[in-house]
Amino acid sequence: MSTQDEAAMAVDTEPEKRPHIDGTIKKRKPLRPSTSRADIYVTRDRRKFNSFMRRARKLLVERNYPSITIHGLGAAIPTAIKLATALKASVGEQVTMETTTHTVTLYDDIVLQDESADISTQARQNSAVQIKMALDPAVRSKIFARKR
Repeated sequence: MSTQDEAAMAVDTEPEKRPHIDGTIKKRKPLRPSTSRADIYVTRDRRKFNSFMRRARKLLVERNYPSITIHGLGAAIPTAIKLATALKASVGEQVTMETTTHTVTLYDDIVLQDESADISTQARQNSAVQIKMALDPAVRSKIFARKR
């Protein structure tokens, strides 16, 4: 296959870009399934990392939760992974981790500059990660035997 053929195939397989919109796009918040206290939704805000870490450690070690789940969406995925690895290191590698990735559909409202036009919506895809962490059973029994 020649270089020209490869270039032509690359042009044909490029994804279509969204059309230009005369208006503004307002991003809706992502829909969350029902949550429990053991769910931690991470943002990309670096200032909140220590509070995420304290909460995760408190739930897993002090409050006797069997497992916690760390959620990260889009740009917060690296922060979620960093939190999980930092928590694992702080507990002394005594944690099991189960990572799941998936794609989430997010919806945006398109508000056109023309006042008479209706508001329309558009869907877009975004990556997400869930990291389920649990203390090893032997370690859990030792920690909570000392507390009694």
